[in-house]
Amino acid sequence: MDSSVVGGVLVAGLVVFMVGAAGWRQDYQRGLPESLPVIHRDRRRWWWIHTWMIAAMALTPAGLAGLAVVMAGRTAVVLTAMATVVYVVGGVCWVVSLTFRLSVVPWAAERTDVEGRVPDGFAAYDRWAGLLYVVHMLTAYLASAVLGAAVLASDTLPAWLGWAGLAWGVGFAAGLVASRFAGLFNPPFLAHLYTAAVGVTLLVS
Repeated sequence: MDSSVVGGVLVAGLVVFMVGAAGWRQDYQRGLPESLPVIHRDRRRWWWIHTWMIAAMALTPAGLAGLAVVMAGRTAVVLTAMATVVYVVGGVCWVVSLTFRLSVVPWAAERTDVEGRVPDGFAAYDRWAGLLYVVHMLTAYLASAVLGAAVLASDTLPAWLGWAGLAWGVGFAAGLVASRFAGLFNPPFLAHLYTAAVGVTLLVS
């Protein structure tokens, strides 16, 4: 029963994230002079997207904390706890970045729409928020690698899942750095993907 609850929470982290992410528009990723007026017109959509993303960042760490309890073997428990801490550190950065998107970005979007120019200094703060996101993605991948090692150290989950976590975490962390934090390794749903795979495996095992 405990494993099913943990598995359900881990899967819910990805599902809840996708509920919000489904509303994302490519126009939001254009340059600030083009994207901010669109964000201003899409105020409700913008809030919908980011509220669900914040909720997901409560679920996935909670699932990881629960996983540390149900894992068999002291080494596996310690490694899972370490993976949880790494994930939470990056998750806090991401929640701060999301809060920035829900507070400062709408203000800048309104000013840009009204005045026809991006407010002075906003670009620097936007880059800072983007850096927080990069920290989140990098730590999520590293946490996946540590979690994969935890799976290998326990008989709670199949060994292939552990090797997949190691390969996923190390490979995607390296890819994120090599691609200069953009492209294939950058979409935020990937931070919930391996943990969701662990959750599915717990539910079906």
